[in-house]
Amino acid sequence: MNFKHINTTEFHLWTDVLHAKTLSCQAQNPWDRGSYVRWCIITGWTVLEMVFRQVLNDESIGYRFKEDVDRAIKNLGLPSFNWGEGIWQRILALKDTRKNFVHTNLEQNKLFLDTSVAIDYVKGIQDGILEIHKYTRTPIPQWILYDDDRGWDDGSESGIHILIERQGATKEDPQSIIVSYIYKGKEYPTEVLPANSDYLKTVTDMITNFRSPITGIKVYQEGKVIFETTLQMRGSF
Repeated sequence: MNFKHINTTEFHLWTDVLHAKTLSCQAQNPWDRGSYVRWCIITGWTVLEMVFRQVLNDESIGYRFKEDVDRAIKNLGLPSFNWGEGIWQRILALKDTRKNFVHTNLEQNKLFLDTSVAIDYVKGIQDGILEIHKYTRTPIPQWILYDDDRGWDDGSESGIHILIERQGATKEDPQSIIVSYIYKGKEYPTEVLPANSDYLKTVTDMITNFRSPITGIKVYQEGKVIFETTLQMRGSF
């Protein structure tokens, strides 16, 4: 995932959706579980609407979603959707599910939702966002491929800070590239790369795969900072 997506509204809301889904799996009682599933549904639909507005270049897409999207598609000169089948029918079903919780007085037994509802809803939102990008032949944002969240943050500082030297590179060699991360105000060197390495790939992999809430990454060569970025990962502040 490109590190620049960490600071977009869409990525933050998407991680909210993933977090809500995971919390629904971890919840110990039906009240909490239902709350997390509803959070997942309402925020998930918000993310999908945001993406449709951006991709179809129409900020008015919203309450009359189907009609608004049909109009935007026509304005772009694209073929109309068949809302009666496939992913488009599924998207309308996602909309109806969300509508039930913001516009309808549901019976109490329908408020205690199972975790499977959140899991299916997240998959539907993800598939819908991927499909609208494919349909319009616009670049798929890498953040939508991110689908992991650890759930509850227990506040522990588990884990060992390890320095890995790649392909014979050593930290004593001034030409080597040293990648460090910032964790709770302290900087930890984590990888040493050969001089001509693609360090941005290493940075991207760290942001995508790191499980600790780091707040920044720095890259050094010859004792100088050649790259630096700040991050706001969940649990980092």
